[in-house]
Parts: sequence; C-alpha cells; structure tokens
Amino acid sequence: MDADKLPNESLHINDYEKYFNKTARRLTSSMLGGAVNYFGSDLLYLAGGLPNSDMFLITEAQIKLRDGRTVNIADDEMEVALQYSKSAGKPEMLKWLTELLRRLHDPPTLPPHGVSPSANSDMMTISTYGCTEAISKVIGLVVEEGDSLLVEESTYPSVMNVIEPLGCKPVTVKNDADGLIPSDLSNILSSWNEAVSGPRPKLLYCVPVGGNPTGANLTLKRKKEVYALARKYDLLIIEDDPYYMLQFTRPLIPSLVSLDVDGRVLRCDSFSKMMAAGARIGYLSGPKQFLEKFIEWKDVNSFPNSLAETIVWKVLQNMGHDGFIEHGCRVANFYHKRSQRASRIAEAYLKGLAEWSDPVAGMFLWMKLLGVEDSRPICQKLIQKGAVVVQGHIFCPASVNSPYIRVSYSYASEEDLAKAFSWLADILKEQSKQ
Repeated sequence: MDADKLPNESLHINDYEKYFNKTARRLTSSMLGGAVNYFGSDLLYLAGGLPNSDMFLITEAQIKLRDGRTVNIADDEMEVALQYSKSAGKPEMLKWLTELLRRLHDPPTLPPHGVSPSANSDMMTISTYGCTEAISKVIGLVVEEGDSLLVEESTYPSVMNVIEPLGCKPVTVKNDADGLIPSDLSNILSSWNEAVSGPRPKLLYCVPVGGNPTGANLTLKRKKEVYALARKYDLLIIEDDPYYMLQFTRPLIPSLVSLDVDGRVLRCDSFSKMMAAGARIGYLSGPKQFLEKFIEWKDVNSFPNSLAETIVWKVLQNMGHDGFIEHGCRVANFYHKRSQRASRIAEAYLKGLAEWSDPVAGMFLWMKLLGVEDSRPICQKLIQKGAVVVQGHIFCPASVNSPYIRVSYSYASEEDLAKAFSWLADILKEQSKQ
C-alpha cells in the first residue's frame, strides 16, 4: 500500500463492537445519568442529588495571568463550577476544543462546523483527567487477558502499569531518532502467529511528538506508513500527544489524527504541559461510537472536576484560539532553549562517557551511558551524591537491563544540571577503572 496516496474509503469503520472487550460490552449507561441531561432545562428538576448551591462557600474568583491580565469567574459561573457536571465535560469548552482540533489537525472525520457527529465514525471530543485517564480507559475498553499491546521499545512506563493487571503483554516496536520504525511494526504484524502469541494486537500505543523518554518526533513519512499499516492490519491507534505544541520548529508536523480517514485514531491531548499540571485537564478526540462507550464508563467512576475545568475554560476563552496557539510557540521556544542548554552542559561534562540525540520537542534528554550494561547502579550512586534521574529500564518493556537514563531539563537550573552531570561523569569515570 502506498502511504503517500490518500487512502480509499473502503476501510472506514462503522462498528466498534469488534474492538471492545467483554467488560466494555457489558457496560451500560448510568441509571441516574439520563436525568442529568434535564438539569438546566425549563423543566422543574427534582431528580438529582445536587447540593444546594446557597451552602457553597465560594461565590466568585479573580485569576491573575502571568502577563498581568485578570480573568473573572462571576457568581453565576461559580455556582455552576461548584456543582456536579456532565462527565463528557462543559459543552461550551468542548465546542471550543473542537474548533482548536479543526485548526491544528483538520481531521478527515470531523463533521463540518456546526454539524453534530452522526455516523459511528464521526469524531467528537470529551474532557478527561489529563492524558492518563484517556490512555488507561481506552486500553481498558479494548484489551482482554492474554491480548498484546503494541508499544515502542522505549515508551511511557505508566502504560505498563495499566496493562499488567489486565493480563496484557507488551509487544515492542523498535524506535530511533525519528520515532517508531514502521518496517519493524510491519515485520511484527506480518509474521504474527496466533497459536504461539495469542490474538493479533488490536491496539498500538505511541507518543509521536517529543517521545517520552526519547525526545524524538515521529516524522510525517513514518506517520503515513504507520497509518497505512494500521489500515492493513485493522489496528486502533492511541496517539498520546501532550507535547504536540512543544515541537521546537514550525510548522508543526501533522498528527496521525490528521491522516485518519477511517476513524481508528484516538487522540489524547493535555493542558498539563501548557497551562496547569495540577488541574489535570485533558481531552480525548476520536470516533463518536467509541467515545460514547468511554462516557458510559466515566459516568459511573470519574465525574470531572468542574471547578478546575471552569478555570481552564475561562483562561482559554480569554486567550482565544490564536492566543492559545501563540502561547504554544512561546512554551516551545522556552523548552527549546532549555534543551540546548542541557545538551551544552552535558557536552562539557559527559563527552565520551554518554551519547544522546538533541531533543526536537518535549522536556527530556535520553542518554546512553557508554560502557554500562545497566544504569540502575549508576543512578543509585548518583542519588547518594545528591541528584535523581530516571533509570532507563522502566521505559523499556522488553529489557531487564538498560544503559539509558532520562534527564528532565524542564525545571532544573543551569547550576543544578552542571552539578548533576559532573557527579555523573565522576561515577562513570570511576566505573571505567574497575
């Protein structure tokens, strides 16, 4: 299949039941959830267990932005913010996010402006607790015990924490400085033996921009190849992309969701890296039918934080889409300078002792310690000297030992980086003498 050609429409997904696991198929709408839809209408609402807002202690708030502007949450808005809300998120905020999605990605399955999703594969957007809830629930709706999840050989470790209790095995796809390697993904899928390895994977998880931990970007050419393979082998893709706006060059590399003509990409975005990590506000965009099942699960176990959502929404409303995109450029420039500083300091202390590629997005240096089989003893010695980095093996599902470490440059000062790298150099030099 030629990944550079626009795929035909014959693989457009209209029914997601085949992807859902047994648990997902058993999910039903919340018994009380339907009544919430009438709250705020002209009907006399006597159905909900809603606290009386007259007893809430907060009546209004003023938020001061870093540029000196202020954003006010009026008393009527605060009354809504302090009350229970729909698990999908604030409708007005979701409408704003949908327009942002259109501006940044223009997904092929996103309905035209002003048109509600209709067909099963039509895209919609919902609010989540950062990317973490989106990832864990998507995986939880798809995989069964004995299934396999396709992941990069160096990947975000929390995904392993999600799949292990489910009895799901990771299958690692090689990656390099340009991200996931499509030819390796093709080899894995084409040679899959269900008698030996169990059912063919239904789901690929990847961090395509500012890879955590690698700092790599999946190139557009490779994204097209990965998407073509997803179509060929009928995969769904979790596009975990919290660093999308933190690419160090513009224009931004088009996303996987921008290529998705079938409705097989579930895109995870977050405001944690851009606005407020503690708010835990993210959003998931994907096929309507799939997200409706996701909402059924949210309805019974994870209502949103309406106050945090309101604060983020008021700031977004104040910025507008253009302002938010400009803010993304400022944040990317900030981290680019920090990455350059970190690489420069590492070069001064660790040349000949470690190898790394300069990050092209995100917050991390992924460093290979030369002459080291397992970075764990090195990391322990570094802690004793006074610095903490993350040992590489936790990012590598298929490897017990790893010579890599992950260093975050997002908040460390120049002085702290110099201390840590000088201590690391001393440890590695001592190690080489043994």
